[in-house]
Amino acid sequence: MENGGNSKIKIKLYKCGFCKNNLAHVFRHHGKEVRMFPALVVLIQHPTMGNILYDTGYSDLIYKNHVPSFLYNTLNRSYVSESDTIVAKLQADGVNPESIQKVILSHAHPDHIGGLRLIHDYELISTEQVIDTLKNGNVFQLVFRNMKPREDVCYQSVKPYKGDTFLKQYFDVVYDVLGDGSILGVELNGHAQGQLGIYLPKQQILFAADACWGTDLLSKVKDMRLVAQRIQNNYEEYVDTVRRIERFMEKHPKIKVIFSHDAMEEVCYE
Repeated sequence: MENGGNSKIKIKLYKCGFCKNNLAHVFRHHGKEVRMFPALVVLIQHPTMGNILYDTGYSDLIYKNHVPSFLYNTLNRSYVSESDTIVAKLQADGVNPESIQKVILSHAHPDHIGGLRLIHDYELISTEQVIDTLKNGNVFQLVFRNMKPREDVCYQSVKPYKGDTFLKQYFDVVYDVLGDGSILGVELNGHAQGQLGIYLPKQQILFAADACWGTDLLSKVKDMRLVAQRIQNNYEEYVDTVRRIERFMEKHPKIKVIFSHDAMEEVCYE
């Protein structure tokens, strides 16, 4: 059963900090446009597995890495206050951060792992590649030591989904993220090796992480400037993933695709 009986799953989106970039510096043939790119975090309230996060956004740890932080914020200025952190957002909504049982991590960049150390005693779930990067990566891979999880965190790599699903028509690898079919994962290579997107069948939402920097930017991938191309782990795979998502969106217009930096409101889905 593809939806895993997930009729009671509820989700809420939070914006946990943001960065600013001029799109003219990212894409050729694009006029000057300074855009805010929010770091979206998804709270998944699961009926049997408790509160789960997909990514954790920025935290002020991004400012506390000396020279690497200076360089990062020079090239990609980030903005986050204490009230923007996922812990503060959860508390403002009456959700105890200690209730977080699992964190599903899309990939190991600062705007996705910034809140990992702010939460205790949880299971971190992702692909083997992302987990390895998080454990062994360095600043050249945008993995800062002070953002790595605490020692009380355990790791679980996702396993392939053995059932039938239409997702396999578009993505080479599909995962059973929680082991019960309630959340399916898709591998979105290009921006980061092993990057994990998640699909929630009942809500018909695909969270596509940084497979692209925004829904309206899908068509501009071929105009990406060389520096922006070099930021990707593999630009050719990045383009291939974008094309797969475009085909997916064309064939399934009722399914909402949300990227981590889309200009979304902090909304709930049931």
